[in-house]
Formats: sequence, C-alpha cells, structure tokens
Amino acid sequence: MDVLKVSAVALIGLVSLLVLKQLRPEWATVIRIGVTVVLAGLLLSMVSTVVDFMGELGGDKGMPAEMWQIILKALGVTLITDVAAGICRDSGEGGVAAWVETAGKLEIILLALPLITEILVVVRGLLGVS
Repeated sequence: MDVLKVSAVALIGLVSLLVLKQLRPEWATVIRIGVTVVLAGLLLSMVSTVVDFMGELGGDKGMPAEMWQIILKALGVTLITDVAAGICRDSGEGGVAAWVETAGKLEIILLALPLITEILVVVRGLLGVS
C-alpha cells in the first residue's frame, strides 16, 4: 500500500526534523526539502496510476478525451490548491489559505463549464426542449 509508504516517510521525516531542529537548526530546511521531494515522488507515482486507469476507462467506455482532460485538470488544480493552502496555513496565514482555496474552487467551476453545458444539452434533448 502506497499510503503506508507515504505515512512512513512522513513520520520518519517528522521525527528527524524535530530531533535535528534541536541539535542543528540550520539542517532542518534541508531535511524538510528532502522529505518533500521524496513524498512528491511517491505521490506522482500514485497519480500516474490513476491517470493510466482513467485513460483505459475512457478508451473502453468511449468518453470523449476532452472530458477526461477536464477531470485531470480539476484533479491537478485540487492537489496544487491543497498544497498551497496547507503551506499558507502552516505559515500562520489562514486568510491567505482561504483565498487560495476559493481560487481553486472557482478554477474548477470554470473548467467544468463545458461539462455543465453538455449536461444541459442532453437534458434539453431528453425533455424535448429546444
């Protein structure tokens, strides 16, 4: 399970960071960056598995590629927004974090507009409304 690997790396990094912060505070940033890079690598491998699966699923079911692109972009916006808001919150800037999250939500709505339009066209066709 990848979640176990991610959790183990995070906890080991956290303990190392806490110990090193007291002994050699100047190395804390290096450890923090190293743990972040390792975690990002683990997460990218998980995301690539999801992307591959969605590509296969889209090919089998005949869903247009544009819809999958929108879904993947929304997933990317969500992940980036969550990380940025988390960093802001950790820095003590909850207000900035809230605005980052709001911007992410608005971006996802903008990405979804073509899907919403398609849904409305289908609903109108089913209802017989022109």
